[in-house]
Amino acid sequence: MKPTRVRYSVAGMALGINMLCYTDRVCIAVAAPRIREDFGFNQQQMGLILSIFSLAYAFGQAPWGAVADRFGSRGLISLAILAWSAFTALTGAAWNLTSLLAIRFIFGGLEAALSPATAAAFSRWVPVTERSTVFGAFLSGGRLGGALTPPVAAWLMLRFGWRWMFPVFGMLGVGAAAIWYRWYRDDPARHERVNEGELELIRRDAIPLVQTSERPRVPWREVLSSGRLWCLMGVAFAATFLWQFYITWFPTYLMEKRGLPLKEASYYAGLPFLLGVGATWVGGLAADYLSRRLSVRTGRRIIGVVSLLGASSLMLVGVLAVNPRLGALLMASAAFFLDLYLGSAWASAVDIGKSHGGAVAGLMNASSNAAGFVSPALMGWALHTRNDWNLVLLIGVASTAFAAVLWLGVTGLAGKRLTTN
Repeated sequence: MKPTRVRYSVAGMALGINMLCYTDRVCIAVAAPRIREDFGFNQQQMGLILSIFSLAYAFGQAPWGAVADRFGSRGLISLAILAWSAFTALTGAAWNLTSLLAIRFIFGGLEAALSPATAAAFSRWVPVTERSTVFGAFLSGGRLGGALTPPVAAWLMLRFGWRWMFPVFGMLGVGAAAIWYRWYRDDPARHERVNEGELELIRRDAIPLVQTSERPRVPWREVLSSGRLWCLMGVAFAATFLWQFYITWFPTYLMEKRGLPLKEASYYAGLPFLLGVGATWVGGLAADYLSRRLSVRTGRRIIGVVSLLGASSLMLVGVLAVNPRLGALLMASAAFFLDLYLGSAWASAVDIGKSHGGAVAGLMNASSNAAGFVSPALMGWALHTRNDWNLVLLIGVASTAFAAVLWLGVTGLAGKRLTTN
């Protein structure tokens, strides 16, 4: 029997939801200069506002992943979309530093559910030889959202002001939540469009969802004994330290350091995400192709090393470039290389975790977002105390090069693998 392809529709919906997720997340970066001006915030305070999301996001990753592993992703993702969309809209009602920090913190904790819950969903729906590609597709949705958001946000701000921009983005979540809940099933066998051929393909190595009474709790001691996991968490932290610059300070950098006007800066600010759309697809497809030709670990190893070394080299050249537009273009282009390894990273997390793939992916993403908190906060401190943009950027260049070394541990060490129960 020819297999149906419902798993691809699940991946497509996850792509769209991640696009919405990043739209809600990125729009504040475009509004940051206006928010700072209206409230009289200094650069250090603005850095904290941009960072606080990632702190809550990091704390929420592993717990939400454990919930998805145990109870499934259908209701969790739907409720998360509705909740974070409400707090996106509330951002426009902030009245001081405390309220803005509280709204962004809760918003980050709610958005934290999406990635590990999606990892848990893919572990039940996607064969291992397709996982890098499917995770790459999912991640491309975030990059597409990030690419489209800056010019749209800039237009909304110029027309309606920054406060009304946030409710406009927040309203988009209601439809997304309804579509996911209507189509997705935690067990592929319960989906009316999945035939026996696709079920057989999925069940070769996907993780089945068992009954609630039989669902095991995450064996955290065993999880944390994996050398591959610690290397993966190190890679996630070291690479995100640089990447977080794009989602937080890059628009401000282009306007204040490179002297570009808002409209032009918004296009350069969207370019890393636009390039990331292609990079996540290319990286995922290339990793799965090389995995079939060589081995899973060898294929992913090649993609990761090329990705991380290429990104650090191109960012260094861009930072040092004298011409502002050339520098902006080179720095944005570094994001293409930085995103090549992402599909392999998420696929590796699910492979390490087995039936606890959501929790392990959550740990990886928690480490990533710990860097997401540190990086923009450190940039705010460097600007406030030293008026130095390059200090943190050069630290990011070095950390990304070091991530390439750690990636060898993810794909080369024997490392303990978790059992399937």
